[in-house]
Amino acid sequence: MNRKYALLIVLSSFFVSASYAQVIIGGGSGFGGRFGRIGFTGGGGMRRQRNENKDKNKESTFKPEISVKIGYGFPNVDTYQFSDYVGLYKGSISQTGPITSSVDYKYNSTNSIGIMATYGKVAIPYTDGNNNYEGKVNLETWSVLANFMQFRPLTNSATFYFHEALGASINNVNYLGNVPVITPASFAYQLGVGAKFKISEKTSFFAEAGYGKYVLHGGLSYCIK
Repeated sequence: MNRKYALLIVLSSFFVSASYAQVIIGGGSGFGGRFGRIGFTGGGGMRRQRNENKDKNKESTFKPEISVKIGYGFPNVDTYQFSDYVGLYKGSISQTGPITSSVDYKYNSTNSIGIMATYGKVAIPYTDGNNNYEGKVNLETWSVLANFMQFRPLTNSATFYFHEALGASINNVNYLGNVPVITPASFAYQLGVGAKFKISEKTSFFAEAGYGKYVLHGGLSYCIK
């Protein structure tokens, strides 16, 4: 496994561990829960106690929810797996997606876990130095990833989030003409930061930037409580 994939796995493991640590340490509401009970006295201790009570009240009113999301990403990063070769150059690339869908379970006010699926298709023609057609690569990819998200409220109707996803891809690749054969990656990942904005009580619009299967991504989310 090369260094890039190893680093991604380490970073993702850190964020996942931090998410679960919030559930264990603070009752699912950050790190203020139990640490606030350490023997502080005076005004500082009183302020800590008040903040602790606020956090408890906020978490006690939270009800777990399920979100169903549909989105579209751009560009399709799978095209980057194919490069120019000696005497061969990429032409005008056509692409579909990736089209994304996910189901996420938000188990406390700041964290969710779910399953994300993507579908994408790219077609890459190759020409020689005189712009003569030499061949083409067609790649169709389905990916399934475990999706972990962390949330922070911005306003009553806007929420900032970070997410990391790890999984696998099923690739269907077809080569035509004089094009070198490569094996597309079967390891799939996506890291991203974004925000979602309420349109109605249960429907939100989201937009994000990241890297993995796409660079920019947007779509709609529907909440089931």
